[in-house]
Amino acid sequence: MNENLVSEYKDIVTSRGLTYRYLSLPAVDDKPTLLFVHGFPSISYDWYHQINYFSERGFGVVAPDMLGYGGTSKPTNMSFFLHTAIAQDLLDILDAEKVQKAIAVGHDWGARIISLLSMKHSDRFLGFVWVAVTYDIYTPFPPIDVILEMNIKAFGRPLLGYWKFFEQDSAPQVIEKNLESLISVLYPDDPDNWLTLMNQPGEIQAFVENGKTTKRASYLTDEHHSRLLESLRKGGLTSALNWYRCMLGGVNSRIMEEIPEENQFIKKPAFFAVARKDHVCVYDYAVPSMKKYAVGGLKMVEFQGGHWVHLEEPETFNRELEGWIRDTLQ
Repeated sequence: MNENLVSEYKDIVTSRGLTYRYLSLPAVDDKPTLLFVHGFPSISYDWYHQINYFSERGFGVVAPDMLGYGGTSKPTNMSFFLHTAIAQDLLDILDAEKVQKAIAVGHDWGARIISLLSMKHSDRFLGFVWVAVTYDIYTPFPPIDVILEMNIKAFGRPLLGYWKFFEQDSAPQVIEKNLESLISVLYPDDPDNWLTLMNQPGEIQAFVENGKTTKRASYLTDEHHSRLLESLRKGGLTSALNWYRCMLGGVNSRIMEEIPEENQFIKKPAFFAVARKDHVCVYDYAVPSMKKYAVGGLKMVEFQGGHWVHLEEPETFNRELEGWIRDTLQ
């Protein structure tokens, strides 16, 4: 990220009393503002390719450190991770910045949050962008062992084996002692590593507990890597892992009760950057789900790599996203 942009970070206390740190760059000449929403275990810096590219072209940018990360509050009680409340936190930021023309862009857990923004607050946005992780509605979350059995029946293998580790009380402390190990798994040079380390129960836990590392992806630069490490060392993992625990703990299980059936569909134009080698949000699930719900128009772009498409192929991602905004939203 351009170092000059560091001074553009702000803090806000949202309507429910939580502090968010976020980058805010105003739009030029009535261009829209992109709201970038990251996931685990990231910080707003994860979007630096997009922040530089779009701000240089006059687009507004709002990029928060999400709950549990960076300069934002880190509650340990999972109830704070109710997704409807987090969505409102983001609207509070947009209101504070007086943003009227917004496009929501979400990756990983951020994709979950922009799905909810589409369901509940579609009128506030021009369009929605899902990165690697597809749109999905909320359903009651069964125990993780049941989910893994469902994965095997549907896809021939478990997908969420790593959740077995993340739900354990000891996980934050184990990870904090072996941060380099976890980061090497999450940002791997070979995305096929996830077929074992992320998909299979027990694998990531044994790997991290033993302090092992695998070759880190080249797209995770030394600068990015050091910022990520610094943030996670300073803030710890207890709060960040609540993104998983709040689902397993039923915090979000009743969200659909307050959403009319017609609002389950994406009414605004949608862009989906789908990753062929994301072995958690797998292609054969992601694409049909997006096609089912995107009734307001869908632009889908396939990437041949893994989960971090906006980092791995930023030039293509940025170009395709800008083209969609130009052709569809402006």
